[in-house]
Amino acid sequence: MKKAKRFLLFIIFCLLFFISSTQALAQTFSLSPATASKSANLEFDVLLNIDTNGKKVTAADVKLTFDPLILQVVKITEGTFFTDNSSNIYSGTLYVGGSFATLGQTATGSGLLATITLKGKSSGVSQLKFVCSTQSTDSNIFDDSATPKDIINCTAIKDGSYTFSGGTAVTATPTTATTSATPSPAPPVTGFSLPTYLAFGLGAALMVLGLVFIF
Repeated sequence: MKKAKRFLLFIIFCLLFFISSTQALAQTFSLSPATASKSANLEFDVLLNIDTNGKKVTAADVKLTFDPLILQVVKITEGTFFTDNSSNIYSGTLYVGGSFATLGQTATGSGLLATITLKGKSSGVSQLKFVCSTQSTDSNIFDDSATPKDIINCTAIKDGSYTFSGGTAVTATPTTATTSATPSPAPPVTGFSLPTYLAFGLGAALMVLGLVFIF
């Protein structure tokens, strides 16, 4: 009986380790640098990177929000991961999209989606925050299946945070602006979270079962 309990615990720990490793290597976006302290009115670049974790992808797009009283997006320079790129800058929101002009072309691995040039407008801290959900109007990574699926792992994304000094302090931060505009490309909406939810559900069930055997 003790051997059975030990074996069950071993299986549970292996499963949890696998889930953790899968999340760490998920299809995701990242910012480099993710944090920085700069003087106001000084321009600097932040790299917006994509990592497909070995999956072939046909398109991707990103929605980021920021505090427009503290942070200014000066410009967006297209990256090299995709051949067709687009971007839009609004008050408190920016979009970046990438795809291929050739039907059926894919990319895999990691690379540069865009370079975002930022500048502090006043003293304070502003996040550069990814908007990520099951919706097609926010951040997405689409695979190469016949009906492209959104395979992004939102939980693996880390937001950026940038601190500025030397300017006039802002005493109140407005609600982040929203917009219904969507950059090209805009592939169809599909769920991405089912495999993750199933893995977590299975891990939780095995853990509960293991505790029942132990106690």
